[in-house]
Amino acid sequence: MRVLSIPAEHPYTQAIRPACAEYLPDPDIDGNWWPHPALEASYWAVPRDVDLVHIHFGFEHRTPDEIADLVRALPVPYVLTVHDLDNPHLTDQRPHHERLQLLIDDASALITLTDQAADRLRRDFGAGEVHVLPHPRITDTHAKAASNGRAAVFLKSLRANVVADPAFYAAIAAEVPLDVYVHEGVDFSPVDGAHMIVHAPMSDAELHAAVSRAGACVLPYTRGTHSGWLEMCRDHGVPVVVPDIGCYADQADTPEAVAVYRAGDGRDAGRAAAGVVVKQRVPYAGDRAAQLEQVRRAHEEIYNKAVGA
Repeated sequence: MRVLSIPAEHPYTQAIRPACAEYLPDPDIDGNWWPHPALEASYWAVPRDVDLVHIHFGFEHRTPDEIADLVRALPVPYVLTVHDLDNPHLTDQRPHHERLQLLIDDASALITLTDQAADRLRRDFGAGEVHVLPHPRITDTHAKAASNGRAAVFLKSLRANVVADPAFYAAIAAEVPLDVYVHEGVDFSPVDGAHMIVHAPMSDAELHAAVSRAGACVLPYTRGTHSGWLEMCRDHGVPVVVPDIGCYADQADTPEAVAVYRAGDGRDAGRAAAGVVVKQRVPYAGDRAAQLEQVRRAHEEIYNKAVGA
């Protein structure tokens, strides 16, 4: 089965790809896969050797009218995985919700990652059947570092959906020992009471090693729904401190692995982190290999049903 997955070569989509499917390669647009041309109605004006489209993300640049045009133009069925009920890159969510509604209404199958997200899709978007398939593991590499008993925040280049105020992180540091990682060249003031680690972008191995040393990782998100970062932490047995927004807490494999704080409240985040920063790990509650195979089989069933219909 020839599947045009948007995107195709992202670590998540490569992980969930079932044996029945050949994913067409992503375009190379100045070294990126976006903006994906298959999201434009005009792309489908010529015949394409495609059996199914699977849309994941990367459509926030299209207007609702353009998404409506795309839905009308698609000559093949499409599957939609709703990763973001609220788009972490956008402040105003209304256009995103309009785009989602248009895609949900005509999808041959609808997938999301948590029960909480599925409930909201049914309640707020009138979705019918929603397949809940958990996010698979991010890495097979399990660093062996012992917990350093400190909380960690990885700010990288300060994405749009993270708290940018250093006072938030100072409030965390007042409650728990804190390491703040930030990329070189980012305009970010030193955080009182925290250990600042200014670094070049890390390789996967370097990142996994740094995460595995942490006693807990704090996700300083202001919006969004699900988190691949959370999954990476859990691959290494690291507890995660998450805001009370989106579906982050519902995404965790076990309640012992997650602590929830009031979004934007650094002191509350610090207290939550202090409660889970321990020397002992919280191993992933389940079999990651078996989970991955179940997710792939579920996608195979969904794809075959969509194409058969």
